[in-house]
Amino acid sequence: MSELKIARFVGIEACKSIFSEMSTFVLRSPEHYRRLYETNEGRTSKGDIIEGSANTTDGGTGVNKDWIMSCWTILKEDEPTSDEWDIFKEKDQNILAIISTPSKVCKFLDKVFETDKEHTKRKFPFHSVEHDKVTYGKPIDPAKIIDAVPFNKDAKFIKQNEYRFALKCYFPNIIDSLIFCRGIDYMERCFVNPKMRKEQKKELQTITWALKGSYGDFEDKQMDKFISNFKDLF
Repeated sequence: MSELKIARFVGIEACKSIFSEMSTFVLRSPEHYRRLYETNEGRTSKGDIIEGSANTTDGGTGVNKDWIMSCWTILKEDEPTSDEWDIFKEKDQNILAIISTPSKVCKFLDKVFETDKEHTKRKFPFHSVEHDKVTYGKPIDPAKIIDAVPFNKDAKFIKQNEYRFALKCYFPNIIDSLIFCRGIDYMERCFVNPKMRKEQKKELQTITWALKGSYGDFEDKQMDKFISNFKDLF
């Protein structure tokens, strides 16, 4: 059986960062998504006011916020469907889908966080990478709350069909976001949204023309092959 295909859907600002700043990879804390919910007064489908918390089977609430995560969508097919392009559509249109697999992302994160070394000798205080499909609104056994919360989310987010990569800390997490550059090896290929707005199409054209001139991690990539439907840009 072939491995799951997962995607990160991003807008134009993220595209600028990913391509122009040498393929950035971002991990966020649960607090980041809580604040996102609060600052948008609950109008965002990305933020979750109870991120890092879950209901327990005994009627209580369990909490675990000492971790950071990267959130992806499990694709129905090998490339995004029209419905999947609109999963996170709010003010900013999704214009790029980065396609990968859990094993590729894990390999990248293991390398970045040196998880093959003893934790006292690593650059960052994280356990090994944990990853799984997200379950939605499922009460959790209180005895398993610490392990289960990173992969549990409010039921209203079920359409995201999320797959997560989580790194837990050895001590309380004071990290809000971690951003790494030069990580193109986690990407398998990309797709552009065939229905993107004209202004965003123009911006992405500018970015990809620069990439075709070659720099950074993309210098050995043929962009018309790396972006599978490159022709849709022109």
